[in-house]
Amino acid sequence: MNVMNESEERFKILFERSIDPAFLLDGDTCTYIDCNEAALKFLRCPAKEQASGLHPVSISPERQPDGSVSSEKIRELIDTALREGAVRFEWNHHTFDGKDVWVDISFTVVPFRGRQIIYTLWRNITKRKTIEEKLATEMQRSLAVIENAPSGIVLLDEKRNYTYMNAKFQELFGYDLQDLPDENAWFAKAYPDPEYRSRVIAAWQRDIDGFAISPREGAQWTFTVTCKDGQEKTVHIIHVQLPTGEYMKAYEDITEQKKAEELLKNREAELEIKSANLQDMNAALKVLLNQRENDKAELEAKIVRNVSKLVLPYIDELKQCRLDPPCTAHVDVIETNLKHIISPFLEKLGLRRVDLTPREMKIADLIKSGKTTKEISQLLQMSSAAVNFHRNNIRRKLGINNQKVNLAAYLSSL
Repeated sequence: MNVMNESEERFKILFERSIDPAFLLDGDTCTYIDCNEAALKFLRCPAKEQASGLHPVSISPERQPDGSVSSEKIRELIDTALREGAVRFEWNHHTFDGKDVWVDISFTVVPFRGRQIIYTLWRNITKRKTIEEKLATEMQRSLAVIENAPSGIVLLDEKRNYTYMNAKFQELFGYDLQDLPDENAWFAKAYPDPEYRSRVIAAWQRDIDGFAISPREGAQWTFTVTCKDGQEKTVHIIHVQLPTGEYMKAYEDITEQKKAEELLKNREAELEIKSANLQDMNAALKVLLNQRENDKAELEAKIVRNVSKLVLPYIDELKQCRLDPPCTAHVDVIETNLKHIISPFLEKLGLRRVDLTPREMKIADLIKSGKTTKEISQLLQMSSAAVNFHRNNIRRKLGINNQKVNLAAYLSSL
């Protein structure tokens, strides 16, 4: 009897002095019959009398966060403890001031004075659960972002087994987790050509080796992937190693972009060819135009030469004949008109580079034809002094005023 009393006394001391909240729960009535000071402090209960007789449900929400009904769930846990001797679980409680708290609870059945008493020990895990909830929220947010990302995204574990594929990946390539249990299956299906597959695997292995030295974002690659339906797509791939040691791959379909780039490249090549052809055509046209100008100049020179040698000499001879005044007038008109016709040709042929006045052009034409100063003065009805003044201007403008050069011969050489 003394031994039992001593045992109960030791249990009571441990119970009261425990730094963790402790309760004694009646397994039959499911009510608390005692608690320690740590429990009162944790529940913010002013007196032990207020905690005694409480049912665990009275300080619990109607439903636990997992959706289970608190009254039903606690009865199941008590029955399990009574049947198996002990049970441990996590529970959401209310303190007396209405604050939600998470506790890790252990039920241990203890025979006490002929009754089955459940020794209940609480440990506050509110901070841990808050962190877990935040992490879960962040994880859900991240998964939502990944699931709705415009790129195909997959996750692989450290052994390179596929653990996740977002909807975009399955939409792009048609494969799901049943088709691709691991990366070897992906390489075999996505890159059926052995030589091309070896290139892809070598690139991926370089990233893996780099991750082993320094975890980082891998290189960015562009490869052609064969889809489940046999269609080929050009994709831009990024490899990333996560802090957990897992791998993430992102696939962006750039097939249309590559087609547009190739089309643009072909059009640029076509334009270069057309531009080269146009340059050749322009060069040919320049040659033709130059030839045309040369032919035209040659024709003009021939006209001037023929008129000067084959027509004008005979007009001079006619003028030496004794013609009646009307005939003389007609001959003068013919001579004037002929010279008027060939004067533009003379300007283009020799005098076009010299800034001569119309009067100087006429005098130069007559000098070139062999007329003397006296004859020119008579034809143009001006004094010999005026003709000599124009002759000097012509020599000056031709740059031969200080040279002993025959003006008529010089003009004929132009």
